[in-house]
Amino acid sequence: MKKILIFLIAAVCMTSCYTSEDQKRLQQECRQLENQKYSLYHEINSLRESKTTLSKEVSDLRTEKGIVSKGRTPKYLVKFKIKQGTFSLSIGEHIKNEANAIEMEMPVSREFYNQLSVGDDLLDNFKAGSFWIDGDLSWLHMKVISKRIK
Repeated sequence: MKKILIFLIAAVCMTSCYTSEDQKRLQQECRQLENQKYSLYHEINSLRESKTTLSKEVSDLRTEKGIVSKGRTPKYLVKFKIKQGTFSLSIGEHIKNEANAIEMEMPVSREFYNQLSVGDDLLDNFKAGSFWIDGDLSWLHMKVISKRIK
């Protein structure tokens, strides 16, 4: 009876132990699964971004469809902020630039409307004339501050 019991215990121990090859194979499988997990997380984030973009497009299309169903043509309006930026340590200069900023809303084509995002800086030009005549280092900025379909 003791011999049988010892044999059974030895058999269980022998069959339940992993060899070094099994351990290497399992470690490699774990690495592959980790890589797949990170790849899937990346794909999930990409799909979430696509969903957000598509949701916005669907919302815009619903707005357009509502306008079209009323017999009107949709107008794509973009509001821009145009201001001067000056390289200066003078707070007064920066306050003056902000006070002189202009906001204007204008109609644009659907294609141009879809290319723009709120916060885009469309114009960031150095003002060479101000530099040569007054010695000022300044730029002209034109930024998208809002978009709407009317």
